[in-house]
Amino acid sequence: MPTDKSRSRRAEIRKNRPDSEWVDWQKLKNEGAIVSLGIAVGFFVIATCILMLRQDVVPYRPGQWLNHDVVSRVRFNYSDANRLDQKRQEAFDRAPRVYSESSADAWADVEHDLIQIPDRLAGGGDLPDDLKNIFDSGSITTLLSTRKTYGKRVADYISELRNYRQPASAQPIIILDNDPRTEDLKSRRPIRLAGQGLMDPASAFVLNPADRSYQDLRHILTEAARKQFPLALQPKIVAFTLDKLKATWQLDGAATAEARRRAADEVPSTAGEVRYGPDEVLVFKSTVHPLDQQGWQLLRAEHHSYIRSLRGSRWKSRLGVAGIVLAITVVLAAYMVFYQPRVVKNHSRALAIAALMLSMLLLNQIAAIGNGPLYLFGTAPTLLVAMILCIGYDQRTSIAISAFHGLLATVALNQGVAFFVVIWTGVMTACFLLDDIRTRSKLIEVGGAVALAMAAVTASAGLLNFDPWNYIQQNCLYAGASGLTVGFIVLGILPFVEKAFKMTTSMTLLELADPSQSLLRRVAMEAPGTYNHSLQVGVIAEAAAEAIGANALLCRVASYYHDIGKINKPDYFVENQAGGENRHLNLTPNVSFLIITGHVKDGVELAKEYNLPAAMMPFIQQHHGTTVVEYFFRQACNRQEQRDPDGPEVEDHQYRYPGPRPKSKEVAILMLADCVESAARACGEPTASRVEGLVHGLAMKRLLDGQFDECDLTMKELDLIQRAMLKTVLGIYHGRIAYPPANNPKLSEAPSTGAAAMTG
Repeated sequence: MPTDKSRSRRAEIRKNRPDSEWVDWQKLKNEGAIVSLGIAVGFFVIATCILMLRQDVVPYRPGQWLNHDVVSRVRFNYSDANRLDQKRQEAFDRAPRVYSESSADAWADVEHDLIQIPDRLAGGGDLPDDLKNIFDSGSITTLLSTRKTYGKRVADYISELRNYRQPASAQPIIILDNDPRTEDLKSRRPIRLAGQGLMDPASAFVLNPADRSYQDLRHILTEAARKQFPLALQPKIVAFTLDKLKATWQLDGAATAEARRRAADEVPSTAGEVRYGPDEVLVFKSTVHPLDQQGWQLLRAEHHSYIRSLRGSRWKSRLGVAGIVLAITVVLAAYMVFYQPRVVKNHSRALAIAALMLSMLLLNQIAAIGNGPLYLFGTAPTLLVAMILCIGYDQRTSIAISAFHGLLATVALNQGVAFFVVIWTGVMTACFLLDDIRTRSKLIEVGGAVALAMAAVTASAGLLNFDPWNYIQQNCLYAGASGLTVGFIVLGILPFVEKAFKMTTSMTLLELADPSQSLLRRVAMEAPGTYNHSLQVGVIAEAAAEAIGANALLCRVASYYHDIGKINKPDYFVENQAGGENRHLNLTPNVSFLIITGHVKDGVELAKEYNLPAAMMPFIQQHHGTTVVEYFFRQACNRQEQRDPDGPEVEDHQYRYPGPRPKSKEVAILMLADCVESAARACGEPTASRVEGLVHGLAMKRLLDGQFDECDLTMKELDLIQRAMLKTVLGIYHGRIAYPPANNPKLSEAPSTGAAAMTG
């Protein structure tokens, strides 16, 4: 029976065999590759879902000039909004106008005026104007002679007119205003009488002598008067009636508007449908006018009908989309593994990149589904990805990722190679020019250069496709606007980009280098020696970084803040003890060590309190690495030897900084510049040979102590750093010609410019 010990030994042997497993899952898990693989899978799934929407993308845009006729691929029905509006407008115009009965009873008013005639005639004197032109002496005599029966005659006369019905339509006497009736007659549409229904406007009467209906109305009045009045009075009564009679029905504007609206609403939505058959021309070749909005809507309806007609074949397109996205995802993941391995371990960065690409791809796809210009909304998202990644990472990474994004965008928009070349040109221009952002105008300048480059390539693509000049100019304007707009957008979101990718641009570093920054002012006031030391370290570190091509600005600005933790206990550091008492005289070496090393932790807390960028943290934490605090270590050794010579020795690890060691070249440069500046300041006479030996000795000491083991600093770069530091330190602590004493008689005889000349 195998024992537990033998089992464990065999397991260990199998574990260490090189051919045991071709995939070491535990190693991948420890390196964070499993989570990164999950992010890649999620990117593939979401990107595939987004690109599935490409089936809804119409390959034509409003304003595009077509060099061929576009025919229908399937039979479909198109709901033409303009046609529907036209049908509804026709129904609106055909709707009869509504007339309502006048508020005043026109026949009653005429009856009242007729009954008053005898009294007005019997009054004597001159006749009123309305009677003078109608009645003469004979008719007046006849009327007065029949006065007793006159009232009944008038009542019967009006009653007959009220009850009169036209022979053809059986309509009563309908009297309208002249203008509305004339308009209704011209439009040849019936009218609607409220409560009575429709009628022909020709059956109505108007009180216009020039109208034929006026004569018909006179004839009706004459027949009614003939039955009630003597012959001499009949024409007078008719004339007076026509003079006093008013319209019996008035046009009702509100009711007419409501009736017309109701008539338009009753038109069904299917009234605007147009049926198209296969191979029927939908949009003709553009010779005078480009594709308009109505034509684009027609092509969109045909495209959707065609996609629906595919049915079971749609899985082929989806499978093809998934295959393309999978290929791009695999290549992109491989690129990140080989050239950006830190992204594989830093999952937050991987998520940020994936989220950026997917959100911009979705924006691409949404813009394509609509009818916006592709050279504006189709290219801008990819340019935004390029600029953001170029700021957050480097030019090579940005070019690679943005190129893959451009491929996805081209597939999503159903565009060809020319469109991808336009995007690729914008990406390359942005990435090559966006190397260092030191001013706000830099992003605008890059955006302008991208706009010009994309406009030029867009013009070339248009000429290649034989597009008209108007269309080429339009696309050039859109492409240029895309590049320029992205420059302004990145300028606005730059602070959020820095936080999302935990990086710091040169523009932010220059702002931090301003001496008016509150934290730097506090260091200058509370720890002036530390402040002066930091300035000198910045000069030395910047020169060394430039010598090896590192980030010189970052080294200089980080030097200003690397010792900010000393402001909590400034008097315990020698540079701030100018002529004062040494606070460590009454402290044990261990306590002094804790105070000295504590400035690293205090610096980190102050950096968080003042919201310094994350790029400053490694310099504050790592600028001492795990070096030994030698002064207090030697004190501790001496005390131990004096107290107990035969006792155990003090170990140096008890007096080392907690670290970590420098992780980058810039932090290693700062570490060396910090100790070089301090040692050079302590050197009595910094001659060239002394400084050279000092710099070389400190560099070799840090190297042999393993402080540079975790950064990719080479020996050649270390040699260049030493030379640059030697030159800079000699420039800072250069020799001076001694000034003569103030009581030297020759000084008074010298020219006034002599002292200035010697200090130069």
